[in-house]
Amino acid sequence: MKQRLLIVLFALSLFFTSCGSDNDLVGNWIKSSSFEGRARSGAVSFVIGDYAYVGTGYDGKDALKTFYKYSLQDGWSKVQNDFPGTGRREAVAFEANGKVYVGLGVNDDDERLGDFYEFDPSTDTWNSTAIDMTGGPSARQGAIAFSINGVGYVGTGYGFQEGEDRTNLKDFYKYDGSWTKIAYDGEKSRNATAFVIDNKAYIVSGENSMKYVWEYDPSKVSNTFNGWTRKEDLDDDNNWEGVQRSGAVSFVINGKGYIATGRNTGLSREVWEYNPVNDRWDEKTSLESPEVASRENAVAFSLNNRGFVTTGTVSGSGAYFDDTWEFNPTMDEDDKDN
Repeated sequence: MKQRLLIVLFALSLFFTSCGSDNDLVGNWIKSSSFEGRARSGAVSFVIGDYAYVGTGYDGKDALKTFYKYSLQDGWSKVQNDFPGTGRREAVAFEANGKVYVGLGVNDDDERLGDFYEFDPSTDTWNSTAIDMTGGPSARQGAIAFSINGVGYVGTGYGFQEGEDRTNLKDFYKYDGSWTKIAYDGEKSRNATAFVIDNKAYIVSGENSMKYVWEYDPSKVSNTFNGWTRKEDLDDDNNWEGVQRSGAVSFVINGKGYIATGRNTGLSREVWEYNPVNDRWDEKTSLESPEVASRENAVAFSLNNRGFVTTGTVSGSGAYFDDTWEFNPTMDEDDKDN
C-alpha cells in the first residue's frame, strides 16, 4: 500500500511540474529586421498610420537626436531631419490633433528637460522651435504618455517638486492644443508603462508602484468621477506578481495588452497578457534565450495588430541593443524562426 502511495505522489509531482513549465505557455518571438540606427536605450516610439517611429535615447556615450521609421512593407529607414532639440533619453511622445509631440527627458549633463517639439508625420518634418507648453508637466525623465481620440496625456516621472529635491512625481496633464492638469489617483512613480485599448488607457507598474494597475477612461469624466479606476493588484493573491517591473515595454494586439522586458529585483524575462474584458493577466512564453536578451528601457510598438520590441540595455553592462523582435501571442514557441 505504501509503495502504491509513493508511486501516485511521484506521478502527481511530475504532473504539476510539467504544468508549471514554460513549455506549456503560448506565444512565440520571431526575429525581425534589426533597428537601423545606433543601438540605444531610453528611446521613444510612436505610431502614425502604417509607420512606427523610434528615436532619441542613449548609446552608452551620447544622448541621441536621430529618428528612424519602420513599416511592414519597407522595413527601417532614417527620418531625414533629426530631432531639433537637445539629445535626450527617457523622453515621452504623444499624438494630438494629427501632430506628434516629443519632449521631457534627461540630457548628457544629467539635466531634466521640460521642452517639447512638434513633428508633422505628413511631411516627416520637425518644427525647429520648441513649442510653448506653459501649464504642462515640469522638467522630468521616466514619465509616461499616451493618446486617446486626438488628445495627449503625460504624467508621473522623476524630476523636481516645488520646494524639494528630485523625486518621483504623480501629476498628470492632458494636451489638445493647450495643457490642462487632471487628477490622477495613482502613486508617485517613474518608468511605468502604458497602453491604450478601446479608448481606455492602462498604466502598469513602475518604480514605487509595482503592484498597481490603473485604467483611465476620459469618456466617463464628470463632476463626480475623475475617470480613474484601480484594477486588480499585481500581487500573489492572483499569482500575478510576475507582472511587476519598471523600465518595461507594452504593446497591444487584438484588444489585449502585453508587457515585456524591464526590471524588478533583476531583469525580467516573463511576458504577460492583459485582457481588459475580465481584468485578468495570463503569462505567455518568456523572452527566448539566448537569442532575445533580457533588457530594460527598450521600446515597443504595434503595427496592424502585430507587436514589436526593439533597442534597450542591460544597466551597468555596457550592452546596448538594436535587434527587433515580433511577438505572436497565439503561436507555440519555435526556436527555428530566429
